[in-house]
Amino acid sequence: MGDENGRFALRHALFSLGYYGANAIYQGYMSLYYTYLGFHSAQLGGISAATALAALGAQPLWGMLGDRARDRRRLLGALALLSAAALPLALLDGGFWFQLPAAMLFFAFFCALLPLNDAILLEAQGGAFGGYRLAGGAGFALAGAAFGAISGRLGPAGVIWATAALLLLAALATRALPPSPGRQGGRRVSMAALLKDRSLVRMLLFLLPVQMTMGFFYTFFAPHFQSLPGSGEALLGLGYLLSALSEAPYLLFSDRIYRRFGAEKPMCLAALVLALRWLLLGLAPTAAVALASQLLHGGGFIVMTVSMACWISDNVPRELRASGQGLLNMVSFGAARIAGNLLGGLLARVAGREAAFLAGSVVCAVALLAFAPGALRRGR
Repeated sequence: MGDENGRFALRHALFSLGYYGANAIYQGYMSLYYTYLGFHSAQLGGISAATALAALGAQPLWGMLGDRARDRRRLLGALALLSAAALPLALLDGGFWFQLPAAMLFFAFFCALLPLNDAILLEAQGGAFGGYRLAGGAGFALAGAAFGAISGRLGPAGVIWATAALLLLAALATRALPPSPGRQGGRRVSMAALLKDRSLVRMLLFLLPVQMTMGFFYTFFAPHFQSLPGSGEALLGLGYLLSALSEAPYLLFSDRIYRRFGAEKPMCLAALVLALRWLLLGLAPTAAVALASQLLHGGGFIVMTVSMACWISDNVPRELRASGQGLLNMVSFGAARIAGNLLGGLLARVAGREAAFLAGSVVCAVALLAFAPGALRRGR
């Protein structure tokens, strides 16, 4: 995994900067655009679940094409351009039943960007993977904070144009990535082979419920935060900045942590951190407390996803590395988002968003109790 001896190369981080910046704006503020259109909690959850369903259906195709592509960079650039082109459809306000398929079309392209980029970077420079995720975190933090500061002047549609602009820049940045030919050649290996790996399935089954809680968070944190005393759009942007900055300590040492402890033990710790985070957020009486909960982000989501991405790159067949990253994406941003947003959205509508976050804390704790004993016995 060691082109250029695994050293960090800034030009190879440009796509991550653009992608994560676009993701920060879309993920953090698109729900406010839908709220502006008058959608209630169940509809917000429905849109998020539908986009996850689109990812679940489209991801196997992109993974297969990535494994067989002459150069994965071309596929990545084309999908970034298609994502940017599909997003402005949301400006045509045809109500919920128009916004639903428009969001699904966008996400059918957008869902493949992260796993393809990860497959390229892990194969070329796996030793510097934490550095590229850190660069992405910097893009996420800067874009989220900057957009929060100016979003009031841009109006509700600003989230769409800002996200599309960053995706266009990301598409251009694919030319700076290292060459990445698919490895399948004449040997055809079915993606179903991944599901025969018991270790992989076990870890994905642990990841699934934990990521369900993250799916609910990304959809409902912004409107929940805005409902708390002392909130505001500038503070919301600061919250996303804090969450991104909190990832830096782990990402600086993620490669060493993975080599020393593997994937399972850090993932157990991440589930515990997320259980505490949702408990704090569910009980938060003011925006200041909710803001503080963002500091726990760096010990949760990023630890789960980076650990799994590295494990997949090391353990799945070489011919299925792009598909393996795609499977991770299908679970994290497909199945988990569908279940988390539908169940969480319904619970939020019936009992309130606070109850849904508290339920997420229980889900993470139960998943941890089921997975941790075996993980501790297995060791590295």
